[in-house]
Amino acid sequence: MIVNILDGRKEKTFEYSTKVLVDVFRSTSTMPIILTRGAEKIIPTSSVSDAKELKKKNPEYLVVGERYGMKVPGFDMNNSPSDAMEASMKGRTVIFTSTNGTKVLKRIHPTGKIYISSFINFTATYEKIRDLERVDIVVSNRPDGPADEDYIYAEFLKSWLLGETPPFSEAAEKIRKSKGSRRLKLMGVRKDIEASLALDFCRKALVFQDPYIVTEG
Repeated sequence: MIVNILDGRKEKTFEYSTKVLVDVFRSTSTMPIILTRGAEKIIPTSSVSDAKELKKKNPEYLVVGERYGMKVPGFDMNNSPSDAMEASMKGRTVIFTSTNGTKVLKRIHPTGKIYISSFINFTATYEKIRDLERVDIVVSNRPDGPADEDYIYAEFLKSWLLGETPPFSEAAEKIRKSKGSRRLKLMGVRKDIEASLALDFCRKALVFQDPYIVTEG
């Protein structure tokens, strides 16, 4: 099996392949929780204006997201896994936008099947892709540089795909000591660190089926 870890912001082109989009803090952690909490589907948008326009046309939809870590004024909820865990979203359609994850999603579509993954749905994702010949793990990073938490998860998933089985506890400890964790603490959302480490809170893989993100299997 060939497993590549790619920078979703810096790569100029992407080959056709099965991809795993990673944005641990916080998009690819929040989205699996949203669907686990009962939402039917997620519509990702790369811009706030697109999200607001979609909300205007569909006032019954929930709109979730942030820019540079802060909830967008007028949105129903921030891009927060801990908030999503406490929300009731049964039967709802959720519009979702973020600073990093949804922008990278737009960059890598349409270059193959795209899974949305983090520790939240690790096992479900792993089981879907473990027998493939090639997987590209695409880390979202941040506008100002690499996101070490994304690489920690990417290396963890890669190791499992290549037949190694590092314990989750080691990866979790690295995440807690990461620069990304320090950023969340400074932003006042410390609770999102542990929420993003809720291993297998979601028991299903997530896939992007344009224009929706939905569970698979």
